[in-house]
Amino acid sequence: MKRFFVNLLAWLWVGVALSAPVRRGKAFDRFITIWLENQDFAKVVVDNRIVDLKRHGILLTRYFAHTHPSQPNYLAAIAGDYFGLNHDDWVRLPEDVATIVDLLEEKGVTWAGYFEDIPSPGYMGNASDGSTGTDGWDYVRKHNPFVSFDSITNDGERLLKIDSFDAFQRAFAAKKVPEYVFMSPNMMNDGHNTTLDYATKWSHKFLQPLLAAKAFDERTLIALTYDESETYEEPNHIVTLLLGNAIPPALKGTEDDTFYTHYSMLSTLELNWRLHTLGRYDVGANVFKFVADQLRYTANKEPENAATVDNSVPYPGLLNNDTSARLPLPFPNTKLVGASGLGILPSIEKALSRTKITKTPYDGSGKVFDGDKNPPVYKPPAGNPS
Repeated sequence: MKRFFVNLLAWLWVGVALSAPVRRGKAFDRFITIWLENQDFAKVVVDNRIVDLKRHGILLTRYFAHTHPSQPNYLAAIAGDYFGLNHDDWVRLPEDVATIVDLLEEKGVTWAGYFEDIPSPGYMGNASDGSTGTDGWDYVRKHNPFVSFDSITNDGERLLKIDSFDAFQRAFAAKKVPEYVFMSPNMMNDGHNTTLDYATKWSHKFLQPLLAAKAFDERTLIALTYDESETYEEPNHIVTLLLGNAIPPALKGTEDDTFYTHYSMLSTLELNWRLHTLGRYDVGANVFKFVADQLRYTANKEPENAATVDNSVPYPGLLNNDTSARLPLPFPNTKLVGASGLGILPSIEKALSRTKITKTPYDGSGKVFDGDKNPPVYKPPAGNPS
């Protein structure tokens, strides 16, 4: 009975709360990111289904994940840091660690996370069987970044926005998909427990309705990405495709060789909806070029250390399971200004107002950090580098 009422509340959320007007962005009005698992760029880019999808969008040829294994990359994409995480085990970050959710809600941008085979809205368990009928788990917590943050799990309304693929399909059919959507297929469809071919076949089929001419009334940008590469010896080079009706027709079927990481999703969202910044590595991350060009954003640049970065080696931090590589939770840099021209989220600044921040690793430079030749450097907080 309890599960019935949780599902009923989730349905009411889709049917009522999302009836609010869409919060229009500058270059797109909706962002949907869909995550696949563990494949090298060179293999994915020649897959015939990926080649076919590319006709509808832009291939980002220099897009890199942050480290290995999977979970740190998922956390990075919504928090602007992976806090030294080097494993896929259960983690929790305290309530004062803000995420993209805080930035979106402050501006009235609706959001949801959809996870295939999650057993109920807001489920916080480690794993669950689902629809595939295999011996392995279908849903896994490590591919759901939202449930690792107490700022989300301690809030019942936020928990109800973490839901299933069935809920997404209902919202899609009703044309009430939130403005920001994070999606992770089950362990079969994302390729983790299967193959490259299996995952791209699923992706191609799943995306067809979303790419149809009248799929969305609003400008919708879809980012199909991989969490990390398969080969650890490589610098974590992965395929990301930008799709959807927000892509200018003249750019469909093209390539973009700008340097990106998962933090670029955050900087792009911040510019598009004029969001505040988290004061972490979201500041300085390159904005997707087609958005930057439309909005005359000129701060994109090649990271000065890009050639020496090994994104297979995690840097030290709070969540590292090696005690010799564990560090306290770093403070955001309250002096940074993000891609939108706004500073740190006011609620973060207020929470830190009585804290004397002596050092922070976040410098707004756009440099890429690893646990090898490019570890984060903790310095007194300063503004964006000129």
